[in-house]
Amino acid sequence: MRVAVRLMGDRGYEGTSTRDIAAAAGVSVAALYYHFPSKLDLLREFLQEAHDVVLARLEREVLAAEPTARARLDAAVAALVWSNLHDDWARQAARVAWREHGRLDEPDRRAVADKRRRMTDLIERIVDGGVESGEFTTTDAAEVARAVLTLCISVVEPFPETARPLAEVIELHQRFAAALACTQARVRG
Repeated sequence: MRVAVRLMGDRGYEGTSTRDIAAAAGVSVAALYYHFPSKLDLLREFLQEAHDVVLARLEREVLAAEPTARARLDAAVAALVWSNLHDDWARQAARVAWREHGRLDEPDRRAVADKRRRMTDLIERIVDGGVESGEFTTTDAAEVARAVLTLCISVVEPFPETARPLAEVIELHQRFAAALACTQARVRG
């Protein structure tokens, strides 16, 4: 699976054949099919696992954070950015996880979307709590939560690797997220 994800991260799902995966993994195509009946089955298993890992890390880091909303938001951003960038494998896996989910069949796509919704819901609860405590001023916590998740995903694509150390990237995105949490929704006229 790691070989397949690395190849898909470089070439995309369509640009990676089952033969490419088998050759790079040093196994026969038959052996690959024994474990994964299709390339889509391999992708499905990876996407489920990847989203489970990130969601669990996100929940764990937020739970361990200090009780302030800002500390919990910082923990959420750090967990998400770190999950995407902490090493080359993470960057490749994130590219596949965030861009290839649309290839899944509807029930599997919904399962992945549910995990993403749970991530957004967790961030929204943090922002709502910050509004209640007076730490944040947004009037649209749901949109802020979606923007924060999108911001944390955007560290992977479409931009090239940054020369900044990971700690700086995390701190920068924490400031962006806090600024989003302190913006007012635009009043429609």
